[in-house]
Amino acid sequence: MKAAAIAGLVLAPLLGGCGFDVMYADWKVDRLCRVDGGVKIYIRDPLPDFLRREDGKIDAHQLLQGRPDHPYYLSNTQTDIIGSGARIFRWEYRLYRRADGALLGTTVTYNRVAQNVSGPLLSKGPYVCPSGDDLTELVKGAFRTNGSTS
Repeated sequence: MKAAAIAGLVLAPLLGGCGFDVMYADWKVDRLCRVDGGVKIYIRDPLPDFLRREDGKIDAHQLLQGRPDHPYYLSNTQTDIIGSGARIFRWEYRLYRRADGALLGTTVTYNRVAQNVSGPLLSKGPYVCPSGDDLTELVKGAFRTNGSTS
């Protein structure tokens, strides 16, 4: 009986913040991601020269500079889904053609920030859905390279 009481006192602080809120938040991130997460392409244009690196690959991060002389630009929005506890937010990039304001595509990710669940041993890193470099995937999808017809 005494051993069980001591074990209870030792485990109670660990189990009190065992991370069920984080597990629920991860489940919610996955559910939201299935609804509208990922890359959607509406228009495909030829790849502009300012996005082509010397090695032939696409430099999607050039669009983040937002230079007014570039023919394409990105806008982004962040929306809090859950602002406290296990914080979740929605991040969206939209890629536009400057000449006519046409929307080429969007990418949406859902994010749960890193959590410290009752001590350093139980901390959880951030969680993102979909995982990967969504900005690069958006730009690759919106621009055709030479020889690409799709």
